[in-house]
Amino acid sequence: MEPYSLSGKLRRVLKSRAKTRPVDVRVGKKGLTDNVMTELRKVFEKEDLAKVAFTQDRETRTNLLAEIEDKLVAVSIAVTGKTATLYKPLPSRK
Repeated sequence: MEPYSLSGKLRRVLKSRAKTRPVDVRVGKKGLTDNVMTELRKVFEKEDLAKVAFTQDRETRTNLLAEIEDKLVAVSIAVTGKTATLYKPLPSRK
């Protein structure tokens, strides 16, 4: 999924939902460990939004966020300070 595939209206709704949402996963000084990725996958199994807090500097945060987007096929909707919100549509349930 590419960032430009989200409509402005959907992006606006998702951003408003993300404002009051607590942080789901914190990325510590060890970076993207297997445990961090596992926790993010668990969040995306139940919900379409995940909020991630970083402790690294800006350049490292940008690289880590891009890596998360690639590995999980998610889209970053909002980055505020050291916190990013990611969106991944829920898998269709049969």
